[in-house]
Amino acid sequence: MEKYIKRYLAAIGVCLFFFTTHLSAIVSVGTELEFEGFVKFQNILRTPKFKHAEAIMQRNTAQLEGKYYFLKNSQAFGLFNTGPIEEATLTVTGRGVYDSIYDVRSSYDKAFSKSDGRYGRTEASLREAFVDVVLPPVTLRLGRQQVVWGETDGFRALDVINPLDLSWHWSRESWEDIRIPLWMARGIYDIGKFAWFDESFVEGIWIPTDFRENIISTDPRKPWAFTGNGLNKTANVIYKDGLLLDLDTEMRNRRPNKKLTNGQAGVRFKAIWGEIDFSLNYFYGFSADTGIRVQRQLSQTIDDTFYTVKDIVNPRTHVLGFTANYSDERFTQSVLRMETTFTTGIPVKLSADAPITADPDRDQYDTARRTVVMIAADRPTWMRALNKTRTVFLSSQIFWRHYIDYNQYYRGMSTVKQATLNGQVVSGKYIAENTDRIDRDEFVMTFSASTAYGAAGLLKPSFLMAFDPRSTGAYNKFKVDYFWSDNILLRFQQHIYWRAFHNDPGPWGLGDIWGQTSENSRHETDLSIIFQF
Repeated sequence: MEKYIKRYLAAIGVCLFFFTTHLSAIVSVGTELEFEGFVKFQNILRTPKFKHAEAIMQRNTAQLEGKYYFLKNSQAFGLFNTGPIEEATLTVTGRGVYDSIYDVRSSYDKAFSKSDGRYGRTEASLREAFVDVVLPPVTLRLGRQQVVWGETDGFRALDVINPLDLSWHWSRESWEDIRIPLWMARGIYDIGKFAWFDESFVEGIWIPTDFRENIISTDPRKPWAFTGNGLNKTANVIYKDGLLLDLDTEMRNRRPNKKLTNGQAGVRFKAIWGEIDFSLNYFYGFSADTGIRVQRQLSQTIDDTFYTVKDIVNPRTHVLGFTANYSDERFTQSVLRMETTFTTGIPVKLSADAPITADPDRDQYDTARRTVVMIAADRPTWMRALNKTRTVFLSSQIFWRHYIDYNQYYRGMSTVKQATLNGQVVSGKYIAENTDRIDRDEFVMTFSASTAYGAAGLLKPSFLMAFDPRSTGAYNKFKVDYFWSDNILLRFQQHIYWRAFHNDPGPWGLGDIWGQTSENSRHETDLSIIFQF
C-alpha cells in the first residue's frame, strides 16, 4: 500500500510542477489546431455519522480535447474552395481514468479479480468525436456527441437524449462528465426573425443505431452499488412452503439491437417571444431506464433450486416537452424558469401479488405515462452580512412528477435482507422483498446559493439542498473552489445524506439508499485537485 501512496503523491507533484510552469491557456499549434483539457485527482472518504472514515475513491482522470479548423472562409486546408460551406472543424475528446483505490485498499483488491476486470478501476474512452459544418443558415454536427435540452438543474426532465453513467458516483458529478455520448447527426436551421418570434431556429437530431441505457451498478462490492434500502447483497434464496430454497435467476438481454428500424430522432423549435425565451420539443426513442419482465415463473430443478428467467427491456418512448424562461426586471429582479414534459413508455415493476386485472401477462412488468413539471427562480441578491463586495446567486426549484395511468401495484426498488429460518439467521443467504410502493405524485425541492470572494473572485463557495417532502429524504452539498493559479483548481466538497424518517428511499436518489440502514446517515468528503488548460 505504501508504494502506491508514494507513486500517487509523486504523480501529483509532477503535474503541479508541469502545469504551474508551462501552461497558461488553450494550447495552439499553428492557426488550425487547438488543445485543451484537464487532469483531475479526486479523493473521496465515506464518513458515516462522522465517527470514522474509509477511502472509497482515488479517481485520477485525464481528458484532452483537440480541435482542428480544417476549413475557414470557404477554403479547405487552405487549398480548395468550398463554395457555400463557410467553416468546418473536427473536435475529438478522449478520457482516461485510473481509480487507484482498488490497489490501495486491500479489501477492494481482493474483492475484484482479473476475470471481472475490476470494473471501474480503469477507463479509456473516446468521449466525443464530431465534425461541425457551417453552411448558412444551416449548421451540422455529425459524430459522437452530447445534446442538451431543457432548463432543469440537478434532476432531468427533458434532458433525456443522452443516457447517464451513474456507476461511479451516482448523480453527484457534473452532467457533462457522466452523460454517455452517442453517435448521431444534429442539424440547426437558423430562421431568425419569424412572425412574432425573434432569434428562432429549428433543431433536428437523428440517432440511427446507437442505443445505450443508463448505467447503474448493482454489484454489492462497488461503493455506489444501487441495491435498495437494505443490505448490499444479492438475493440468492426464496421461501417456499416453510423452506428456504436456492434461487437461480437467468437474465436475458432484450435491449434494442443496432438496426435502422431501432433509430431515434427528435426535433426542437426555440425562439424568443416578447421577453419569453421558450422551446417546443419532441423526442422519439427508447427509455434509458431499464425494465425487467419476468419471462418464466419459478420452476423447480432436480436439486431443489428454483429457476426463473427475466428479460431486460427498454420500451419505445415518446417525450413531448415545453420550456420557457422570463427575466422579470420590474418586480422580482429574477429569472423565472419552467419546464414540463409528457412521456410514454416508462418501464415499471408490478408487485408479484398483483391481480390479473393489474398484471394480465403475469410478468410483473408494465409501461406508464408520466408528466413532469418544474418551476424555478434564479436571483442575484445583495446579502451584505455574507459578502460585502459581491452578490449571492440564489436558485430554487420545485419538481412535480405525476403518473397518469397509475396502478397501486407499481413498485420501486427491492430490498435485500438476511434470510432467517425458524427465527435463526442463515449465514450467506439473502432474500429479496419489494414493498417500495411508487406514489402517483412525487415531489422534490432544491435550493442553492453561491458567491465569490477575493479581489479576483478566486474563492467560490456554494451550497445545495435537495429535499423530498414525501419520503423526507434529503441531501446537502457544501463546495468550495479555490483557483490557486490560472491552471490549478482546489476543490473541497462535503456530501451529507439525511435518512428518511419513514425509512422510504424515495424516487430521487436522496437520503441513505446505499444499504446503510445500520447507520443514521452516510456522508462523503471529497477533496480534488484539478489542473486545467
